[in-house]
Amino acid sequence: MKIIGVIPARYNSKRLPGKPLIKIHGKALIELTYTNLIKMELFDSIYIATDSEKICNEVNKIGASTIMTSVDLKNGTERCNEAIKKLGSKISHDDIIINIQCDEPFVKKQHIQKILSLFTKKTHIGTLVSYLKTKDINNPSVVKVNLDTDNQALIFSRFIHDLDNTQQLYKHIGIYAYRKDTLNLLSNLPATIEELEQKLEQLRWINTHYNITCGVIKDDILSINTEDDLKNI
Repeated sequence: MKIIGVIPARYNSKRLPGKPLIKIHGKALIELTYTNLIKMELFDSIYIATDSEKICNEVNKIGASTIMTSVDLKNGTERCNEAIKKLGSKISHDDIIINIQCDEPFVKKQHIQKILSLFTKKTHIGTLVSYLKTKDINNPSVVKVNLDTDNQALIFSRFIHDLDNTQQLYKHIGIYAYRKDTLNLLSNLPATIEELEQKLEQLRWINTHYNITCGVIKDDILSINTEDDLKNI
């Protein structure tokens, strides 16, 4: 079994245009995320899946492996799936594929180890959550989660009124893990109304009865989604 990292990097982000190439302390966001993962020494391979020649040219400077994908893909999971298909027999059915969004440059080694620890034969999808902070309750850029007693996700939402406030609330972190066959099945599911309304692809999976197992971490990881996030670094 190999551990394969894929960083989907779409150029035309609506909330933060050109996000993967935004400079933070002199380095592009995509470079920060990639080099952070390399330093962990957990992955057998890491690929950047992108629809942009600009991104490809930038990451080629640091020796990253890139896979060009279609501009017509709707989300990061579809981009990961197309990249894995292009790799063909290099990826086996037992390999674990970890989809790390390019806006997650502050993920730590122990967080990746946590998501790997979730995998059993019954695990469809693994992801990470942390405890929701008061400052994030009304922020629609922060995705909230309710869990059941087995740490299975019950609902994801950008809006607090959709969740059960009598339970512990969690913040979702943009990392997913799955095996090859599951990734392909997820990518071919039809979009649901809930997903389209909130632009959260994981709602499609819950609506079609896939289990999303969540690893709870203590760290409050800063994701780069908005101009305010950049100011908070």
